[in-house]
Amino acid sequence: MRLRLAPIVVVLGVLALLLWRRELFTVARPGDQPAPLAITSAELRWRPELDVVLPAAPVGMIRLHAEGSVQVVHFWAPWEQHATVQALALDSLGALLAGSDIRIAIVCFDPFPSVARWVRRARLRTPVLLDHDRKLRGTLPCPSIPYTYVIGRDGSIAVAQAGEVDWLAASTRSLLDSLASAERDSRGHKL
Repeated sequence: MRLRLAPIVVVLGVLALLLWRRELFTVARPGDQPAPLAITSAELRWRPELDVVLPAAPVGMIRLHAEGSVQVVHFWAPWEQHATVQALALDSLGALLAGSDIRIAIVCFDPFPSVARWVRRARLRTPVLLDHDRKLRGTLPCPSIPYTYVIGRDGSIAVAQAGEVDWLAASTRSLLDSLASAERDSRGHKL
């Protein structure tokens, strides 16, 4: 009787593994180099209905909304190949942009305790938000890890980019600065 069940158990195990794998994210291939942010062409831009409140690690809640400032949303996981380098570079960029109208958030789907420990150890100042209920993913799809969106002041997607980002590249900073200063009135004041 046990010999008959073994093939059935193996087949069920393989089917379960395939189903589980289908739920996983595509991860950037090893060897891919981080690329500076690049603007999305005008015909591919869209306006997400973004207004969600997500828990932050290690503590708090943060509201993400699409209009009023430039919003960088970086989908990330602590198990990525260069997770620490990416998070620390984005955190450094955030420090350089302090005082600007650019808001940065790292979004993660991993369990809270492991993410909270990681954030404390890395001493990140950039908010790391947890999207366990897929509130944000319902608005901003995450086709791969890592994946980055930059939402302009008008609420439209200015950048939708897969893979690791060269956060400290001059062209990345220039693109963000140009988006932040894009809408000014005739007196030079921000709208």
